[in-house]
This record gives sequence, C-alpha cells and structure tokens, in this order.
Amino acid sequence: MEAKPLRLLGLARRAGQLACGAEAVKNAAGRAQLILLASDAGLSVKREAERYGKQPVVLPYNKEELGRAAGRRTCAVAAVTGKEFSRGIKEALNGGT
Repeated sequence: MEAKPLRLLGLARRAGQLACGAEAVKNAAGRAQLILLASDAGLSVKREAERYGKQPVVLPYNKEELGRAAGRRTCAVAAVTGKEFSRGIKEALNGGT
C-alpha cells in the first residue's frame, strides 16, 4: 500500500497543483504552498530550494518514490501549489490520518 503523502502528491499532480523538477519548482515558487525534497536530493538541489522563500520539507522518500508519485521516473524537488493538498501532506507527514 502506498503511503498517504505520496497518494496526495499524485492527486495534486492530477489536479495540476504539483510542480516537479528544479526548473518547474523555480517557476512555481511564488505560488508554492509547500516545497518538498527527496531524502536523497543533492546538496545543490537543497540549497536552490532554500532560496525560494519557504523552508523545504525533506520527505522520508527517495527520488524514485517521489518521482513515481509525480508521474515521472525520478524527482528530487517538488512544489505543491494547492493549499488543501499542502495541508493534507503536512498532516500526513506528521502522523495524521
């Protein structure tokens, strides 16, 4: 069974409220409610994500797992632009149901 945060990311993607990849996240940074990093994202990706004005959240999932949820092969950084998806992902990551 897939973890709830990953399911919510998949739903956000299908709703058009997920940007995946460094360039897409950079373009969506002004609208981003939540910036997510894969657990194995490189230091340069982490530094770049920190420049977008929001503290990125490091996920307990690697690039392949994040990429699969985002409909890609791999993804090191993603931005959620929807408020409700952002709230739901945060709650799920903090142990909420």
